[in-house]
Parts: sequence; structure tokens; C-alpha cells
Amino acid sequence: MKTSFPTLRNLKRAGFGAVAALAVALPSLPALAGALDDVKARGEFTYGLEAQYRPFEFRDENNEIVGYDIDVANEIASRLGVKATPVDTNWAAVIQSLYTGQFDLILGGMTATPERFKRVNFSYPYMEASSGLLVRGDSGIADASGLDGKVVGAGAGTPSIKMLQMSAEEHGHEFDGDIKTYDDDAVAYEAMRAGRVEAYASSIVSLMEFAKTTDGEFAVVPFTSKHWGQEFTCMAFRKEDEDLRGAFNDLIAEMKADGTLEALQMKWFGQSFVDLLPNVPPEW
Repeated sequence: MKTSFPTLRNLKRAGFGAVAALAVALPSLPALAGALDDVKARGEFTYGLEAQYRPFEFRDENNEIVGYDIDVANEIASRLGVKATPVDTNWAAVIQSLYTGQFDLILGGMTATPERFKRVNFSYPYMEASSGLLVRGDSGIADASGLDGKVVGAGAGTPSIKMLQMSAEEHGHEFDGDIKTYDDDAVAYEAMRAGRVEAYASSIVSLMEFAKTTDGEFAVVPFTSKHWGQEFTCMAFRKEDEDLRGAFNDLIAEMKADGTLEALQMKWFGQSFVDLLPNVPPEW
């Protein structure tokens, strides 16, 4: 059945009474729920990560995903009154997967960058994300200036690729071949053991986590430049999900203030970085 509604011209002629009649005639439309309401209604939020990034997230001997990010997510979920479910995914396509609805947000050790900010909005920082270079303990490489003529690598889809390119321009040197990329840090570490890569760029805390298990076989050296400043680890949200991001920001700030975030950092990194983390989301 086709329903006929008065035109705007007829409403003007008829006056307010017709407007009131139209309001009665129109069906009431449900309010559109935001992402936060949807999470609360489901009793769960899902978050994307790649479970190969110690100590942020990795699989234990029981094949369970554990790590700093898991503990942070579970704490936020507890305060929201819901549960948190990680979704192991390909990191190189993690933002695309977010927008195809495979999870509600990204909480996987992501470094906030200008390129990523074009596609997502970031939370308040919940971890410091300075970069480092993993080298062999006897390599003689003390910093990025020693990479001339070296075979270098970085994680696929990470900011480290561009940082290596910028560093080469800054120091006026060339690498031996193209920058090698790896979807799995463990594969990169084995490539270094085999001599196929001489330096691997990544988050300094994850590299230190690996290096301390190698009895001096590998070392971590600073990877700094005048071309980039302090780096932060943030959660990432779809541009339209500002209600969900706002709720998470409030809880991150709360966890910083009450000592929870510091305790989790001490557990997984052996030190606290909370004093370095502003309650301001990175934007460009």
C-alpha cells in the first residue's frame, strides 16, 4: 500500500495543525545506536591484533593469546561491564579489516603515524613506542649511521619501513638491496641468525624482549632521527566511532591515574612508561 504525505507547500498553507497531524501520521523511527551502545548491547567488544609481537601479544604454550595488550583490553572490558575478545589477523591489512567489520577496534601495539591517521582516529597513548634496531652483538653497528651497505629488514605494514628509508636519506647511504619485510618477527629473527639480514627495525621494547633471551647473540641499538619525534602506541578506531573512542580514552586516563596501567607495564616490560604518556590523542 502506498502512503501519501502532505507536501511542504500544503503544510505551509494549512498551518501548524497539519504539521501536528503529520507528526502523528509518521511512524516513529528507532534512534541509531552508536558503536558504544552496540558494544554494550552485545556485552562484548572485539579487537584486532597479530599475535606475534612479544610482549604485546603472543601465543603461550597452550596456544592462548596473552600479553600486555590482552591485559589492557580485559581491564577496559571489566570497567565497561563487557568482555573483550581478540581477533588474530594479518597486520598488513589490519585497518582494512577494521572497516570491513571484522572487529570493533585495533588494540595490537599499533604505533600512531600520520599515514594511519588518514584512515583511523587514535586513542590516548597507552604505551611508549620508540624504535630500535636489532643487530648481532658483534656487528659493530652502534646506531643508524652504521647501516650503509647493510641488508636491513622491518615488519610488513609497519612505520619502520619508511623510517629506514628516511634514515638512509638523512645519513646519505644505501642499503644492500631493498628493505626486506616480514609478517612474523620470529621469521625475521631467524633470517638474522642465518645472516640474511644484518639489522631489523621495530619497537624497541619488543626487540629488547627478544634480545634478552639470546645471551648476547643480539643487541638493540637506538634508532632515532631528526625527522621523527616521540612515538606512541595507541588504539585505533573507525573515524565514525567517536563515542567508543571517547569511552576508551576516559578509561585509559582512569587506568593511568589509579596505577593500573603502571602495574601492567611493570609486569610485561619491567618498567613503567606512564609518565611519558599524554592524555591527548595523536593527530596530524
